[in-house]
Amino acid sequence: HNEWSIFMANYRVKWEIDIEADSPEEAAKESLKIQRDPDSVATIFDVTDDNGVTTEIDLNPEWA
Repeated sequence: HNEWSIFMANYRVKWEIDIEADSPEEAAKESLKIQRDPDSVATIFDVTDDNGVTTEIDLNPEWA
């Protein structure tokens, strides 16, 4: 939070992926690697506002 947070709405942002791995930690590490890859197409997020309305947002600039 910052000094401007009183003027901003709150959102829950979800990004999901199915991963095969040897452990939960390895699955998390692989997911993070994919998410941080600048060439990744894992750019779709579900964003839910305080009223429970969910919007699917695709941040891939090639598809915008």
